[in-house]
Amino acid sequence: MNDPNPGPVSRTTQIRNRWMLIALMALFLSPVIAAWLWKPDTFRNRGDLIDPPRPLANVQMISPDGGSVDLNSFFGRWTYLFFVGDDCNDSCKQLSDAIGRVRLSQGKNDKRIRLIVVTLNPDSLPSLSQIRLVMPQTVVLAVDASKREKLLSQFAPRTDELTQQPSKIFLVDPLGNLMMSYPVQSDPADLRKDISRLLRASRIG
Repeated sequence: MNDPNPGPVSRTTQIRNRWMLIALMALFLSPVIAAWLWKPDTFRNRGDLIDPPRPLANVQMISPDGGSVDLNSFFGRWTYLFFVGDDCNDSCKQLSDAIGRVRLSQGKNDKRIRLIVVTLNPDSLPSLSQIRLVMPQTVVLAVDASKREKLLSQFAPRTDELTQQPSKIFLVDPLGNLMMSYPVQSDPADLRKDISRLLRASRIG
């Protein structure tokens, strides 16, 4: 017959139960802890954090060969994106080169990073495509006037800036969420420090 009043729980069982409780608490609290740790004041991000991250809706873009492509088909990696006007002038080429060097600085993780350059003038695509002669990994796209507002509204901080060319470098995560922005004059070292931390912390992309 079983004893209706079992003796005290052994110390081994108590320790095991305590660790199970700690493990369950860690499982449920880890998203909260991760969000707290990612605060700019804690990690001192060099870029401006977009909080919460903004999911980007797909927009039909124009490729250099004149075809229509989905913007979101180029995500799946950590993606830097910036806009240009009629063509890629010297400052645009310097910026592309700087981001290319940031990507290469990540060693074996360089394939997890992509650069997209978007022009608001489809007629400038042929000249813009010259960037790829120097940096073949760069994706060059254009958006026509009918889809410009849909695209720019996702990057503009205010509605009165929808028709303006955004003067920022944007960072999109592999899931297509707009995460951070940087001034175009940013020190490449700032971009490198942020992306290095993200690549270490993330298993996506």
